[in-house]
Amino acid sequence: MRTYAVLSRPQTFRPQGRALSRSLMAFERSAAVIDALERHIQFDAAAASLEGDLDINPYVDYGRYLTPEGGVLITYKDIDQRLRYILWRAFAWTAATGGGYWLFLQNSPVHAAWINFLCLLALGFINWRIVKPIEAYRTAEIRSDSLLLDGTQVFWLQLMENGLPTFREDEEGNQVLCGIYGTRFVEYLTVRRFDDNDKTPEIFAAHFQEAMEQIWAPALALGTIRPGSPPGQRY
Repeated sequence: MRTYAVLSRPQTFRPQGRALSRSLMAFERSAAVIDALERHIQFDAAAASLEGDLDINPYVDYGRYLTPEGGVLITYKDIDQRLRYILWRAFAWTAATGGGYWLFLQNSPVHAAWINFLCLLALGFINWRIVKPIEAYRTAEIRSDSLLLDGTQVFWLQLMENGLPTFREDEEGNQVLCGIYGTRFVEYLTVRRFDDNDKTPEIFAAHFQEAMEQIWAPALALGTIRPGSPPGQRY
């Protein structure tokens, strides 16, 4: 006589959903923004590897990084034009050239006055080249709601409803970021050109424009701000 074994019905377990907290949802959104930016931004701090172990970094005195807040941070070289540095440069040049004045025009063994005068002019020119302007490294960070300069100056996006900042070239070939902020026409920053082969102003303008379009895209889509500021002045 055959016997039959009765098997129990297999049990199935249905996974239960878990509500995500607001902080976790915000973290996931920030991570999505960072992932999207990483696909478009090249890591400028990484050196280009050429011929084996020879590493050359083409981005001289320049860097572009992603921040934990989901923004883009750009560092660049500038000249510190604060009054105390200008006065210090003038004092150093005067002290160095004053010794030449005493030597060439007061106690020079050469009797030809025009030779002593030319030597003094040459000394003054050399001293002015030695006493160079003070260089400083500045930062510009584009965040989702603001523009942060040097970590201290904050310009809010909601006050740029008349147009986003735009770049304009001045007489010296520098790129000036300017626009209407509230009811005022302001110059946010200036990216200087240090020599004929220095293309930092053009690279900075391209990277800054790309960051604005990506990070401030929701505000542009909603129409709360305009793509560019109208001209406020001419150089």
